[in-house]
Amino acid sequence: MRHLIAIALAGLTIAAVAPVGPTEVQAQSRAAVPMGTGAQLINLPRGSSMAIDLPSDARDVIVPNPLVAEAMLHSPRRITVIGLEPGETDAVVLDVSGRTILSLRIRVDAGVSALQDTLSRVMPGSQVRAEAVNDSIILTGPVSSPGEADRAAQVARAFVTAPEKVINMMTIAGSDQVMVRARVIEVQRTAIKQLGLDVNGVVNSVGNGLSFSQGATFGVSGSQLGGGVLSYLDQAGDGSRLSSSIRAFERAGLVRILAEPNVTAVNGENAEFLAGGEFPVPSGRSVDATTGQVTIGVEFKPFGVRLAFRPIVLSEGRISLQLSTEVSELSTAGAFTLGGTADDALVIPALNVRRASTTVELPSGGSMMIAGLLREDTRQNLDQLPGIGNLPVLGALFRSRDYLSGETELVIIMEAYIVTPTSPGRLQTPADGLVIANDAQTLLFGQLNQQFRRPGDPAAADSGWSGPVGYVIE
Repeated sequence: MRHLIAIALAGLTIAAVAPVGPTEVQAQSRAAVPMGTGAQLINLPRGSSMAIDLPSDARDVIVPNPLVAEAMLHSPRRITVIGLEPGETDAVVLDVSGRTILSLRIRVDAGVSALQDTLSRVMPGSQVRAEAVNDSIILTGPVSSPGEADRAAQVARAFVTAPEKVINMMTIAGSDQVMVRARVIEVQRTAIKQLGLDVNGVVNSVGNGLSFSQGATFGVSGSQLGGGVLSYLDQAGDGSRLSSSIRAFERAGLVRILAEPNVTAVNGENAEFLAGGEFPVPSGRSVDATTGQVTIGVEFKPFGVRLAFRPIVLSEGRISLQLSTEVSELSTAGAFTLGGTADDALVIPALNVRRASTTVELPSGGSMMIAGLLREDTRQNLDQLPGIGNLPVLGALFRSRDYLSGETELVIIMEAYIVTPTSPGRLQTPADGLVIANDAQTLLFGQLNQQFRRPGDPAAADSGWSGPVGYVIE
């Protein structure tokens, strides 16, 4: 479809002929452009043309930048200007005497009629508007969520030569906040067994005496950790003696590490939680040329339970969650030792790390689990006398066993909620209503606190939590 627009310019008739769609026909209208001594501004979408009727006969049309626009003289009284590439240039129309009949400023932009029509079809009801500036496109208007703004930007990128030429100036109607509740549970189970026989015998009838000894070394654990020792001492009349002891020990331990951080972040922003600590790591050194003093720079590295996430609220209350979680602990295995002796050497510990990163989509109130982060360590050692320790039954008296087994499993449960702030009066903490006991109650009855009461109501005893606590969850 071709649409003709006529504009009155102080005796000049300017007609723009351009292929447009139905939406552009409604957007363009007849308008009067003030005519002055300066150049007149003409805006053209790329690939469109404009016909201009002149008040007198013209001979030449000069366009300084023919890459942006082209002007053709069809007759002494009519020229046609065609927009070629986004940019700005001038045009001067001269008569047979070389005098200027008309001076124009031509601005060619990318054209947004096709983009606006596409946005109306793929995003019905959207108030996003596209405006062209040279070869860039500016998106304006309110959107309901960042997801809607991202979809509009993706459509606009298809109409430009580079993604950075789409300028996003859309405004989000409401800024949602997302609370992520994480439960990090690690169960550690260890089992240690030690069984050994110590034999020490001396016979004085042979020369200065013949001695025999055999003891448990416990090479896995490095030392005897505990348990019971059964000893026997026999002193013979000729000065010979025999002593023996049986060492037996067994231990089973269960450790549960639990962290439950609740972190809230604005839609589209990063949030991070760390429960642990930081350890120093040398990052460099410098030497003073005058005194020779050496200065070592130190950088601190974090360790512990770490949670980082970035929520993006999509349509219909769904949440896209970019999640990274990590559990790390200091370890001597793999540690780095720098210079010195065993007593004054600089030891930089290593880290045992279990890390998981993922991107998921959840409804508000939905949850997900990361599991299967297992670690198992089993060590066993047998010490025995050569030959005798291999004898059946009797050889057990000359063997020592040291056994160590460790198993850990890490489970992470994530819950995401779209939340809104609430008034401070609706929030409670474990310290609300705490009444500290006086000196007499502490000395006579061993009390540290008298009782819990509601703030502002000392006569009423606190019967527990009531009403919403924390954020109000939608």
